[in-house]
Amino acid sequence: MIINYRIKNIIANHVKNALIEDDIKKDITSYLIPSKKKAFAKIIFREPGVLFGTHWVNAVFKKVDSKLKVKWKLKDGNAVRKNQVVCEISGSAKSILKGERVSLNFLQTLSSTCTIAKEFINKVKNKKITLLHTRKTIPGFRYAQNCACLEVGCKSHRLSLSESILIKDNHLRIIDNLSDFVIKLRRYKKPIVVEAKTIQDVKFLNKLDIDRILLDNFNLTKLKKSLKIIESIPVEISGNITLKNINHYALKGVSYISIGSLTKNIHALDMSLLIR
Repeated sequence: MIINYRIKNIIANHVKNALIEDDIKKDITSYLIPSKKKAFAKIIFREPGVLFGTHWVNAVFKKVDSKLKVKWKLKDGNAVRKNQVVCEISGSAKSILKGERVSLNFLQTLSSTCTIAKEFINKVKNKKITLLHTRKTIPGFRYAQNCACLEVGCKSHRLSLSESILIKDNHLRIIDNLSDFVIKLRRYKKPIVVEAKTIQDVKFLNKLDIDRILLDNFNLTKLKKSLKIIESIPVEISGNITLKNINHYALKGVSYISIGSLTKNIHALDMSLLIR
């Protein structure tokens, strides 16, 4: 992950808000610990996974105490074994304690997101298909989770409402004339993605000037029929795609698979920060 000025500021603001939430300036427990008391700490993965979030952890400890030294033994995107030490922190004991929980929250969440994305990337056999995560992210964590997914090759469906135009079932219930609506949307020069629920929808959308057809919750029979109908418009599929069934749906003719669970159904990896 390349860190430029803009990204550095995004991470810094994310970390700042998390530290404010934790009210670190009023840490009563460690208040009486002498500021000169030094300590050495390790971050240990208690289960295997993929490391991600080092820049967030660095930002946490820098914000808490710029004199703390943080040394990483692995890089973002590296596989981690159970009970493996990934990071060492040294400096003020009080400062390490203040940053402990927030740093682990970032590392657990982002490493988990990266681990799940990597599992899906490794599982899918059709490497011509691009895996996408969705906007089903933890509030405040969208940019960070997107970075975790990008680290292993999983892209975003769209990071915000402004990036592209997605016309889903609720929109379709409101729009009176979809053909006219699409023509009007072209002036915004954004990719247009329209959801199909039925084979009839697919036949209709195949004739429109759109950039992608989204087949949501199509079973295999409907998916195969749809792929025979769609001529040149890229196809995205979504809905109940799991590690167990992804290769059943990763058919020739499918360009994208979007998976909400990559950022929504995460299991925070078990890890510890231990002082010695």
